[in-house]
Amino acid sequence: LNLAERTAAIVAGFDLDAAKCRALEARAASEGCFAAGRVRAFDELGAFVGALTRPRKLVLLVPAGAPVDAALASLTPLLAEGDAVVDGGNEWYERTERRERDMAAKGIYYLGCGVSGGAAGARRGPALMCGGAEEAWETIVKDSLVSIAAKAVEDGKPCAVYCGPGGAGNYVKMVHNGIEYADMELIGETYALLRACGRSNAEAAALFGAWAASSSETPSLLKSYLVEITAAILVKRDDRSVAGSSSRSLIDAVLDAAGSKGTGKWTVQDAADAGVPIPTIAAALDARYASSSKAARLRAADILGSPEDDDTMVETPADLDALLEAALVCSKVCAYAQGLALLAAAKRSRGWDALDVADVLLCWRAGCIIRAPTLLAELHAALNEASAPLDNVVTAPRVAALVRPRLGRWRALLAFAVQKGVPVPAFAASLAYYDALRSRRLDAAALIQAQRDCFGGHTYRRLDDVASSDGSLSGPAVTSDWLADASSSSSSS
Repeated sequence: LNLAERTAAIVAGFDLDAAKCRALEARAASEGCFAAGRVRAFDELGAFVGALTRPRKLVLLVPAGAPVDAALASLTPLLAEGDAVVDGGNEWYERTERRERDMAAKGIYYLGCGVSGGAAGARRGPALMCGGAEEAWETIVKDSLVSIAAKAVEDGKPCAVYCGPGGAGNYVKMVHNGIEYADMELIGETYALLRACGRSNAEAAALFGAWAASSSETPSLLKSYLVEITAAILVKRDDRSVAGSSSRSLIDAVLDAAGSKGTGKWTVQDAADAGVPIPTIAAALDARYASSSKAARLRAADILGSPEDDDTMVETPADLDALLEAALVCSKVCAYAQGLALLAAAKRSRGWDALDVADVLLCWRAGCIIRAPTLLAELHAALNEASAPLDNVVTAPRVAALVRPRLGRWRALLAFAVQKGVPVPAFAASLAYYDALRSRRLDAAALIQAQRDCFGGHTYRRLDDVASSDGSLSGPAVTSDWLADASSSSSSS
């Protein structure tokens, strides 16, 4: 419907379920904005392909993995050279690259396009991150995809970006989802601390609503889609009657076990393979896994009990609000920084020269789940102001200026959470990431490398052998008998 509304083309859809096909045509008719025949739906594949004008443009929306291969096996024999298939699912980027090669051998373009925005975005405008052959993007699919994309409020530009060849589009969407995991966990931890301090759902909703409010005069770094829907979720009432209870917040009836579909795991796995630290994203993923062990947590709670309550660190609700605002802003910055660092590493290692990280930030301004206009604008400006590529966007003067005044409150929030016994793994991982980034020397790392050499002969490098003063890993690898002095000391005593 989005394509039909925003382009002049006749749009055809296919589904094996005939009832869904009729429902699509009925909805198009009910919306009253389409001429008869502009939107057609088929439950027979040959008729569907035959209704498309060449070069055909097909958008595939099926679950990732084997279902995509099955769909292509049925579809490909009906296509012709020069046609283009756009996979809009959350697919592992290496599978996309394999399919692109297979389809190219038949003269058919295959593009992987990350789509963010959910059902509402699909109808009203998602954010689109496309990868594949650049000539297919420019000459076949770009106009259609750009037309249906969300438009940024700031300048009206479409939130659709070409990310590079092969699986670059799926890779960018994977990182987007990793940041989404982190953002959701940080908001969840904020809510958990508010509840631990006795705030009602309505009071928590009011705070999130205040953070989400923003204007050109008072821009809020915490204004984002996820913060906005959190405020709405917390005021939703439960319409199921509960004996002996007045109407309660629906959130209180939700089982505290968070699911996942795999993109967060892919992000963490790929970052590990690339040697890029993304601890906030990894902590968010671990927190979802931990939440699924509900029965074990209930048994442990009976055994381990709760910490002694002591609120001396936070004297008023306003004090807690200030700590939470600081920690949430700083931790969000770290989450985005980790995602951007992973994209930059992929660009270098995979030769994705067309991948422009600043353009990706512009794409994320509207339509997508992690849209956060003020924060994204700051990060984009930081990248554009840099005279040379940044090691990490956190080190950009503009971004450092956001974090420094909040640093004390960020640390205090972590101390308060520990005191209250509220698990905040993503907040903690974010601060550890920041502290590691700013540390001239990591004594723990030096000891770990010495341990590795001691038990496994893995060698190490000496600071006084390193040729450069910038800490680069140059210089000869050496080994030592680390236990010799301990043995002689033991003998002499």
